[in-house]
Amino acid sequence: MTNRILNTCVASLFSLGLFASAAAQAQTVCISPAEEDAFQIGALKSELTVLAIGCKTEEAYNSFVERYRPELVAKDAVVNAWFRHTYGGAAQKNYDAYITLLANEHSEEAQREGTDFCPRMLTMFKEVMALPSATVLAEYAETKDVVPAAVGACAGPAQPERTARVTRVSTKKK
Repeated sequence: MTNRILNTCVASLFSLGLFASAAAQAQTVCISPAEEDAFQIGALKSELTVLAIGCKTEEAYNSFVERYRPELVAKDAVVNAWFRHTYGGAAQKNYDAYITLLANEHSEEAQREGTDFCPRMLTMFKEVMALPSATVLAEYAETKDVVPAAVGACAGPAQPERTARVTRVSTKKK
């Protein structure tokens, strides 16, 4: 599912005109383990937001946010910093598009699953609230396959043991 999410994100960003298609070229940008964790947690938050709205479980979502607020805020700052570093002046526009596309993908998943979605997914709130601490939140998110496909493994001897790859499209003209 994650590769499909990235492809949807990139295709949608092209259609939104956020990238100049005439001069666009793909680049691979490796992200650190801390950035990967931040993307994992942000994607989990998005999934739980869709779950809360679609399944009328706002109280459970509010409990999740209250319990993990410091971690959610800190990880969102890491994701925002990555977008600033990667996209410069277009960071906010690209961040907003990414968050919207991520939420849309999770919402479409809920629609595809129909009436099975809420009963099956409500266990996520119980599981996440039963975690011993925020330090395992990213690991939990990894098990739920909620992060966009842009995150994958980078190869190379100089890379830390656990790194990820984000494919990005550059708007620089040649």
